[in-house]
Amino acid sequence: MPNNPSSTSAATLERVARLAQPVPLASLSWIALRTISATRLIAVCARSGRDPLVELTRRLGDVTTARVFLHFANLVGAYWPEDVQVMRPCCCVLSPDEMTLALMADCASTGRREEFSAVLEGFVRTDRHEELYDRTAVMIAHLQ
Repeated sequence: MPNNPSSTSAATLERVARLAQPVPLASLSWIALRTISATRLIAVCARSGRDPLVELTRRLGDVTTARVFLHFANLVGAYWPEDVQVMRPCCCVLSPDEMTLALMADCASTGRREEFSAVLEGFVRTDRHEELYDRTAVMIAHLQ
C-alpha cells in the first residue's frame, strides 16, 4: 500500500482505527484464543532461542498439531507486510496484528471466506488470501 495518505481508502483507515482499539483476550473465541496463545509462544521461543516445535508440542498436545501451526505461522510471517507484532504472554489485550490473526481464525473456523479476505484487504496482497485461508483452515482443524 502506498504511503500517500490520499490514496488510502476510508474503509482501510476505519479498519486500522478499529484494530488500534485494545481488545481483551477474554472477549476472544476459544479457537482465536488458542491461535493467539500459540503465536505468542512462538515469539517467546524466538526471543529466547528455544525450539518452538518442542514448546508448541507441549502446549498443543501433539507434534503434528505443532508442525501445522508452525507452518501456518511461517506463511503468515512470509506474507505479512512487516514483522508480526505480538504482545507478551501475560498481556491481557491484543496487538493489532493479533486481532487480525484472531479474526482470521474465527472466519476460517466458520467457513467465511469472503469475510476472511475482507479482514486482510489492504494489508496482505489479495493473491495471497486464498493460500492463507486454506492454511488457516487446516491449522484450525488441528487445533480443535
